[in-house]
Amino acid sequence: MPRKATPKKRRKPRKKVEKKRVKPKPRKIEEIPLKISFGPAGKPIGFRGDTSKVPEALREMGLNALEIQQVRQINIKKEQALIIREEAEKNNVILSMHGPYAINFSAEKQEVIEASQARLLKALELADWLGAYVVVFHPGYYGRREPRQALEVAIESLSIVAEEAKKKGIKAKIGPEITGKKSQLGDLDEIIEIVKAIPNSMPVIDFAHLHARCNGCLEERKDYEKIFEKLESELGSNAFNPMHIHFSKIEYSEKGERRHHIFGDGFGPKFIPLAQILIEQDIRAVIISESPILEQDALKMKRIIIELLKGKKPEELEHYE
Repeated sequence: MPRKATPKKRRKPRKKVEKKRVKPKPRKIEEIPLKISFGPAGKPIGFRGDTSKVPEALREMGLNALEIQQVRQINIKKEQALIIREEAEKNNVILSMHGPYAINFSAEKQEVIEASQARLLKALELADWLGAYVVVFHPGYYGRREPRQALEVAIESLSIVAEEAKKKGIKAKIGPEITGKKSQLGDLDEIIEIVKAIPNSMPVIDFAHLHARCNGCLEERKDYEKIFEKLESELGSNAFNPMHIHFSKIEYSEKGERRHHIFGDGFGPKFIPLAQILIEQDIRAVIISESPILEQDALKMKRIIIELLKGKKPEELEHYE
């Protein structure tokens, strides 16, 4: 007998498996590549310990710059400097250094100028041991000199330091800073003149000091644009390789700087217009916070930059200011 054909089993239709869209995890602040580095002027608030441990602490916070403060006296020895350098390199923290306040290259007394030369040269030598790329300092005071004469004396005095540093093979740059008091040598034009005259130097743009010197002139983006245009036309790439910036909020009087303030205290200058220019012009910069809460405002500035890069509108970030 012929076999009965066994009926074929009907296959059950396969259920369509909808692939779930995996939402990309939001990138952490430290994962977004930046040409801008952020850090404090000195040890973070509340940090207790040796300076060599600061780079690791900063990395853990999400910061990658440190301006070592040697403003009272230069007291870091070579052996310690080399350890700090190693730790900074290990933690990808870029180092700069602030030299002594007791510097006056436009002094009326020659012995004061000579002592200033010795202090800056010693600071530059330490910076080389540290691997710090610039030594920041305040150039001097007008005193009884006319501003132009004070500038010329300072340039002549600094030329000797630059020559000695070159003989010693020092790579760290000489970094005259815009000063905050109107009695001090160091407005924007004077800093530009010094940098044009002194080999291996770069400007240090302290926007809080500049704001105080010019009675609150940094209000809008166009105010910052004028500064960038002047730096570009006068100094070219020397001003932006990298651009060394000090930033905080500041209180001032008719004499200039009074005291630094934190973000949110209601003082200028505004940071957001500066942040926009740095991003749009793709400028490599190191931004050092001189706020009373150092690293906290450094992180706030970094957050503003990140949010702008993510597409946030400036008006949405005003609450940070």
